[in-house]
Amino acid sequence: MPQFTSDRRKVRDRRVAWRQATEGIVEISFSDPVPTRIQAELLETSTVGFRASYDAKALEPGREVSFARNGRRGDARVIWTQVAGGRRVSGFLLL
Repeated sequence: MPQFTSDRRKVRDRRVAWRQATEGIVEISFSDPVPTRIQAELLETSTVGFRASYDAKALEPGREVSFARNGRRGDARVIWTQVAGGRRVSGFLLL
C-alpha cells in the first residue's frame, strides 16, 4: 500500500479571491423539491462567494439557492460541502 507523505491541499491555497472573516446569520432558501429555509452561520465572504456553517442535510453541491442577510438578497450555488465539528460547512458561489 503506498504511503503519502504530504497533503497537496496544505501546500497550495487554490482559492482565487481574497476572503474576509465574517460573523452573523444568513438565511438560505430553495423551493425544489419542497420549500426549505435554513439559518446558517456566516463564516467568511469574498467578492465571488461565501462560506457558511449549518445543521441541515439538504444542501448538496450543485444546488442553487437564494440567500438573504442584512437586507441583501441574491442567488448562489453550493460548490462544496463537508462535515466539521458535527456541523456542515459549505462554500457558495454567487450567481
